[in-house]
Amino acid sequence: MKRSLPSLTLLFVSVSGILGSGWLFTAYFSARFAGPAALLSWLIGGVIVLLIAFVFAELSAMIPVTGSSTRIPQYTHGTLVNFLFSWIIWLSYAALVPTETQAVLQYLGFFFSGIMHHNGALTDMGYVIAAILMLGMSIINIYSLRWLLRCNTGLTLLKILIPLVLTLIILGSLIVHHTPTTFMNQGFLPFGLHGLLTAILLGGILFSFNGFKQACELAGAAKNPARAMPFAIIGSVIICLIIYLLLQITLLYSLNTHNLDAGWQFLHLRYGDRSPLAAIVQQDHLTALVPILYVGAIIAPLAAALIYVNGSGLSLYSMSLNKQMPSLFQKLTVQGNPIFATLLNFVLGMLLFAPLPGWDKMVTYLSSLIAVTYAVAPICLLALRQQVPHYQRPFKLPWGTAWGVLTFYICTLLIYWSGWDVVSKLGIALTLGLVVFLTHYYSLNREERPPLNGLPSLWVWLYFPGVLLISYLGNFGGGKNWIPFGWDFAVIGLFCSFILAVALRYKLPAADTENYIRTQLEYAEGTTEKKPTMAVNKEIA
Repeated sequence: MKRSLPSLTLLFVSVSGILGSGWLFTAYFSARFAGPAALLSWLIGGVIVLLIAFVFAELSAMIPVTGSSTRIPQYTHGTLVNFLFSWIIWLSYAALVPTETQAVLQYLGFFFSGIMHHNGALTDMGYVIAAILMLGMSIINIYSLRWLLRCNTGLTLLKILIPLVLTLIILGSLIVHHTPTTFMNQGFLPFGLHGLLTAILLGGILFSFNGFKQACELAGAAKNPARAMPFAIIGSVIICLIIYLLLQITLLYSLNTHNLDAGWQFLHLRYGDRSPLAAIVQQDHLTALVPILYVGAIIAPLAAALIYVNGSGLSLYSMSLNKQMPSLFQKLTVQGNPIFATLLNFVLGMLLFAPLPGWDKMVTYLSSLIAVTYAVAPICLLALRQQVPHYQRPFKLPWGTAWGVLTFYICTLLIYWSGWDVVSKLGIALTLGLVVFLTHYYSLNREERPPLNGLPSLWVWLYFPGVLLISYLGNFGGGKNWIPFGWDFAVIGLFCSFILAVALRYKLPAADTENYIRTQLEYAEGTTEKKPTMAVNKEIA
């Protein structure tokens, strides 16, 4: 892979990935969970994302293959671990597409009431429009996505400018008219630390930063990874954090007394659940901003959704190449895009609209998936430091062991903060994935089956049931509250220490890991025609 991408390109790729639909909704929903303290939730969320992003940066710069986050677990812990996390990554990508589509429909529904019901569920007309949008994005991905990538710089500038212009005009108008503030009437931290942390997950803050991985996946193509990765990661998170903070301040400053009559948890705006920024613009009598808002409300989510359609297709395609899913999903178009994988993702995306009515319901489900996809990265970082310590790392984290331990602990906390109501559904998704994998695995001829690597997967069978149990006994989102708030931090700390010890004790032998990486890189770079166990399509790589 040629190291040709400049720092600025990586920065724009990451910013474009982050600024999807999150800026349209998250300020509203995080305020419902944390009140004015949502500002602190954003700051904490930004720091958490930076810590995790640096882990991905080292991994993807060290092993520069396309979609490294779905492949590196294979190199450290083998087939079963790789499948389970690839399954979750695929589900998260597939769910991101209807989430971004839902965002567009909710803003359109502010003026066209026939699109959705009051609870956010789509009407028949809404389903038709959703199907047209999602099928259109699937067709574009099947045949060509290059035109969108060529326009990425222009689209990114629009994504940055539109929310900045909106917030500055709204805030300027409120200041000029000496609008009194009411958002502090119930105190800064109405729900305490518990509400502040809940907002990071269920308010959509973690979801809103998710796109940072786009630059991490391209780390191997950076001209100077040691400089480019910190610049792209820190720069993109800080740029987007500033935008998100301005949006949060704008929403808080725009609230009137009647908006808070029933308290923060019932924060009331006209169709606020469906299109909060449109409601704010209307409430502040700034209807001239509506065209600008709606350009952003359509461009930002759909541009992000197009990228996620591609990502979900490649994830399913990679699992098929690894003999973890049927070979049907390896079928490519002339342009090298996975056709049947993309079509299956379209069907799955359409099915998610019914059980998850509304953007906030989709994001609540998605946030736990996203947190799980992050959790494997520090495990891989620590394992690779032991398995291949001599490998060149173009971008190497200082204090790698401490960084890995801390980020794994944080990722587990993020999953826990999703709450039992959400984490229990995650358990169902993992069980379903395991059934799909084993059914396919044992349908293969014996000589075609990859090794399961049972012992290196031991930590996973302890980790996921353990997280489920702690969530059930904990105090977030429907838990039994048998582990009081505060003590849960200590319990999770001890639990993570145990899991790390098991994961680092039982991993693939160093020789196997080195062989995986060497063969994969040679195949991706075209220096060998030998197909690796972890295969990769050369047109995509």
